[in-house]
Parts: sequence; structure tokens; C-alpha cells
Amino acid sequence: MCYNRQKTKGGVLIDKNEQLILKLATLAGTLLIQSEAEGYRVERTVNQILSLSNFDQPAVFSSASGLFLTLQDSQLKKESPMGSTIIVRVKNRKNHIRIIHQVNDIVYKLLDEAISPQEAYLQLNQIHDQEYTTHNQFVWTILLIMSFVILLEGGLGDVVIALIPTIMILFFKLSEDDFGLNRFAVNVLMTSSLAFVLPIIHLYVTNRFNLNIVIGATLMPLYPGTAFTNGIRDLLRGDYSTGITRLVDAFKEGLSLALGVGIGLAISYGVINLWN
Repeated sequence: MCYNRQKTKGGVLIDKNEQLILKLATLAGTLLIQSEAEGYRVERTVNQILSLSNFDQPAVFSSASGLFLTLQDSQLKKESPMGSTIIVRVKNRKNHIRIIHQVNDIVYKLLDEAISPQEAYLQLNQIHDQEYTTHNQFVWTILLIMSFVILLEGGLGDVVIALIPTIMILFFKLSEDDFGLNRFAVNVLMTSSLAFVLPIIHLYVTNRFNLNIVIGATLMPLYPGTAFTNGIRDLLRGDYSTGITRLVDAFKEGLSLALGVGIGLAISYGVINLWN
């Protein structure tokens, strides 16, 4: 792919096609960071897109919270440097392997010239519109937690009771933006709620389930195993800033879940002892 640039007295201006390449690279990199892709994957993908421009010095730096990319041309004179630099701050990150796969698929089609940059940009903008529906999230979350109950050798009673914390988790996850709280606080509130309810059900409603199995199976899908693994991979590749940030994020999320369970159980058993 070759694009022509417009020339002016002061040097060379980036034409519309190269502006599109820059916007395309920025969007792809931002989506990958938001989906908690590894740092090397972000930089490789953005570099691949920038290589489609006429500029011979594309540069990319990604971190867990930002993306820095620039286009420069070494053939231009030092007194009239030409290029364009974009800095993107990424605040919200959540593990989305599906989005990572879709971004990679679109970029590979672009590199193979199966689609144009305009089509690639349009498809990247439509990725969030293809998010799973609430119904699908509800069904697959139930099936996932049921699978963990079976994996932990739970019985039929455990499977049935696990529906209660599953519904609570879905409520908190789907309403997370409405609370006006950060993810740490929402996790603490969510896990403390389910840890408060389950012992009361076990004592006053039915004891035909294993409390530990139900709590463990409910928490298993919430722990940030993928983020922790990606942090280790970034560290092994020498990207220490991104790796450490991801590990701290993973530790913080795990801590919020454990803290919430501890608070919920403490309040629940305190209420039970007070009641009795």
C-alpha cells in the first residue's frame, strides 16, 4: 500500500490516508490495552499497522495505562522535522480475550490486503457493539460456576444453592457502572454480600450444601488468573513497567475478593451469634 503526501513550504504534511493509519493504530492499541493484552502484543500490532505508512520511523511504546506512538520520516531535514505523535491514557481495563482475538484478526486481514484501512477502522469501531448480550452473560456465568462446583466435587444441593451467589454476581457486574465506585470497592461489596448471605441460608434455610464448595466455586471465575499470567509474560520479555503494573492490578483484585469474603463471613457469623 502506497500513499502520496501533500507538500507545503514548511515541509511535508501527513495526508488523509496516513492520518487514517495513525488513527487505526491508535484504536487497535487502545482496544488491546483495555482488554489486558500483553505489552509486546500491543507494540507489535501497532507497529505492524504503522508500517503501512510512507514514514520510515514508526515508534511505539505501550504500558498498562497508556499508549505512545509516533510517525517520523528520517529523509526530512532536521530544521523542518515532520511527524505526528499521539498519547492515549487508558484508565479502564478488563480481561477480554475475545476482543484481543478480533483485533488481531482484523489487523492480519489488513496486512494481507484483504480489507482496506477504512474497512479495518470501521470493523474496530464495531467491536464493542458485538458484546455479549445480558442473556448470554447470565447463561454462561451460571454454566461456568456450575462447572466449578462439579470440579470441586460438589453435589446437587451445591449446584442449586450456587445459583443464588451467581445471580448476585451478575447483578453487581451488570450494575457496576451505576454504583459510582471503583472496581476494588465493587468487588469488596459483591463478595461480602454473597459471603454474608450463604451462611445464613446454610443455618436457617437448608444445610444440604457445602458452604466452602459453593463460596469457592463462586469466586473461581472472578480471580484474575489471566492478568497475572500476562504480567509474568511481560516481565519475562523485559517489559518490567507493564509487567509489574499488571501483577499489582491482579494482586489488588484478588485482595479485594478475599477481603470481601472475610468481611461478609465476619458480619454473617456475628449476626448469627447475636441472634442466637
